[in-house]
Amino acid sequence: MDQVEIGRFIAVLRKQQNLTQIELADVLGISNKTISKWECGKGMPELSLMMPLCESLKINLNELFSGVKLTDTDYKKKVEENIMKLIEDAEKTKKNVVGGKVLGKVANIDMDVSKTHKTNTEFWNTIGSEFLGVTALPSWGGYLPSELKLNLLGDLSGKSILELGCGNGHSLDYVAGLGAKDLWGVDISANQINKTKSYLSSQKISANLICSPMEEECGLPTDYFDIVFSVFGVGWTTSLDQTFEHVHSYLKKDGIFVFGWSHPIHKCVSIEDDKFVFSNSYFNEEWYCADMSDKEIMLSNRMLSTYINTLARNGFAIESLIEETDKERAISSGTDFGKKALMLPTAFIIKARKL
Repeated sequence: MDQVEIGRFIAVLRKQQNLTQIELADVLGISNKTISKWECGKGMPELSLMMPLCESLKINLNELFSGVKLTDTDYKKKVEENIMKLIEDAEKTKKNVVGGKVLGKVANIDMDVSKTHKTNTEFWNTIGSEFLGVTALPSWGGYLPSELKLNLLGDLSGKSILELGCGNGHSLDYVAGLGAKDLWGVDISANQINKTKSYLSSQKISANLICSPMEEECGLPTDYFDIVFSVFGVGWTTSLDQTFEHVHSYLKKDGIFVFGWSHPIHKCVSIEDDKFVFSNSYFNEEWYCADMSDKEIMLSNRMLSTYINTLARNGFAIESLIEETDKERAISSGTDFGKKALMLPTAFIIKARKL
């Protein structure tokens, strides 16, 4: 649907009916700001309002979706076109959130490991940090309580630590400050590895850093680490099975694996006209490609049970599942993302132990 064209059409028809935005809003039982948003092409009426709107404007749904008055000749052709556009638009709105960011154009894809690595590496080598922002300990991201409250990593004194998706190095700096002595980091992006090296060097902290996808063999020692952790990194893997299998091999017996990621229910719910609307199926685990500014990313939606079952399958026992919201932070944010976090989990953390 061309929202701008439809918005202009609504404005023209409203004026033809000698209705102000306030008067039309009163008829529909909504705010005049919502009418203004439609007419500026910044949104579409929700399903329950479409028929009442058409009745007020003296048109039918096909004409509303077309953005023009239709002749009998055009009618059937436009019906078919509009049905196809509605299907396409429904697909685009299914998976439209990463963290607190609404994505651009989204398309389902058949995942190709090499292409996915190349696309995501390019994203993180260029605009990734600036576009999505940076999440680092003690924050677990997504309005989750901080590590200062949760203490999931425990006593780090003298521990050997590996971070998956080490980003800019601030999380490794944090664990070093708590006494960790042997620091390692993995990241798919050479740019992120360089940022980590530069930052840790400025803090006079040494670490072993490897540029590699986390799901591939990359020369890390086995039966070596006390703790492996990841702050919003694990979701970028092309294979949970391979990643968790490798993590299991890296850890000592009874070693701890802690990771956080965007909660799968978060991408199912959007806010439209201050209402929570289900816009995607929780069970949808398809891979998709999405526009991020002038770059693309490739990700997969995964159910929470997929993470848990894959951990169990690879020799882990689940110790904690955190789905809490830091309500004070969510309220003070004043954003739609914060509003969502008060109603449903926007992120989760799992703590697992190697059996």
